[in-house]
Amino acid sequence: MFFPSDGDRIVLTRIGRDGRTTSYIGTATDVMPYQRSSIGGLWLGGWRLTGHNTATGETKDSYFACTEVLERYDQGIRQTVRLAAADDE
Repeated sequence: MFFPSDGDRIVLTRIGRDGRTTSYIGTATDVMPYQRSSIGGLWLGGWRLTGHNTATGETKDSYFACTEVLERYDQGIRQTVRLAAADDE
């Protein structure tokens, strides 16, 4: 699975529990690698995405869990992440 580095331009697509698909494009920052926490043994990982909703243009500045964390703790949400291409804009 793809995991962004700090500063990568990415496209994140989520399919929610209701079946609705939402995509965002933006820059990944504050990247926390997928790892086991020393407190409680929980698996953590994710990043901050600063960008916009590809359908509405609405600004997005939010933290997202990585795909591996979602697969482990919330199978109701599916997510894909990839590097953005020039034609994604």
